[in-house]
Amino acid sequence: MDASTIRTLSPTTHRQEIYIFGNEKKYLNFSSNDYLNIGTNEHLRNSFLEQILKKQNPFTKNLYREALFSSSSSRLLSGNTAPYTRLETFLAKWFEKESALLFNSGYHANLGIITGLMQKGDCIFSDKLNHNSILAGIRQSDADYFRYKHLDCGHLEDLLKKHRSSYKNALIVSESVFSMDGDKASLNDLISLKEKYQCLLMLDEAHGTGVLGENAQGLCTEEKNVLPHIDIVMAALGKALGSQGAFCVADKKIIDKLINHAPTFIFSTALAPIQVLWTEFLLTQNFTHILEQQKKLKKLLSEFSLSSHIVPAVIGENEDAVNMANHLRKKGFFVLPVRPPTVPLHTARLRLSLCADMPKEELARLFSEMEAYECAVNG
Repeated sequence: MDASTIRTLSPTTHRQEIYIFGNEKKYLNFSSNDYLNIGTNEHLRNSFLEQILKKQNPFTKNLYREALFSSSSSRLLSGNTAPYTRLETFLAKWFEKESALLFNSGYHANLGIITGLMQKGDCIFSDKLNHNSILAGIRQSDADYFRYKHLDCGHLEDLLKKHRSSYKNALIVSESVFSMDGDKASLNDLISLKEKYQCLLMLDEAHGTGVLGENAQGLCTEEKNVLPHIDIVMAALGKALGSQGAFCVADKKIIDKLINHAPTFIFSTALAPIQVLWTEFLLTQNFTHILEQQKKLKKLLSEFSLSSHIVPAVIGENEDAVNMANHLRKKGFFVLPVRPPTVPLHTARLRLSLCADMPKEELARLFSEMEAYECAVNG
């Protein structure tokens, strides 16, 4: 096997604010999805732990009793305690949907939603660059599927015209902000097609929630009157929102079906209650902080005329991407190469994840180092 294709675990010790530590060195972290710097915020973490240890507080009288480190069960057995229901009620209200359902990760969510809703005899239309978790769900569902060219709603309509009438149930699924390129789906076009051809529309907001939208829900609220037309929104809690897990929001009928048919929900030990309480603490007591961090990130992107917090630097060949990443590591930047099969052949890249607290001087220094390295290599 070519050494440039082998993946290894980076020997890091811990993260603190915008830095990651390893080999007794400190690096600026450009490979984290902690876009709002909530996951490493010591003040928030200390405040949360203090509330738990007080045992009685305004947040909830039963907080200490609820703050277990393990659910010890699927929620369909003995794992369904009050924190899950409270958080799901909040999430449904936040997204103006009837119901919500928590999953252990974004991967679990996409896999569970698609396999729980779609089956043999149904069909799915998926953007060709959708995340692996979506593709895995499609393949395990036994539904027929068609992949349209990336962000090409013209090609999607061609496929719908040709195939939709042959199936009773159909689903269109797309990421909102695509994880490798940071580009965005055209939601109004997707909504128009889903209504014209009578499909369900599922949107993966893993990299949008917290960062985009007037109320931080994601791309689905960047424009008015879009969210009500999206049948299923999946959002991650472990990226911009600084926690763990994921959730989907939809009509009660859809959520009830997932509770009964989504394998990653039914057969998984639930998230630890203390993790659910941390998410609730962030979203109910510190939502103003989330919005402030969102504003800071938008300002940083604006100063560099960037359209997304995910910035791909496509290098081409694996070895070249690895070499540039190693060079940047020596300059104090933690930037990891992304290689096939995560991305197509000959499109190995550095994926820069920008965060709200990153000083603009350091971002400028990173871009300058990348440019200087390219010039030195290419003459």
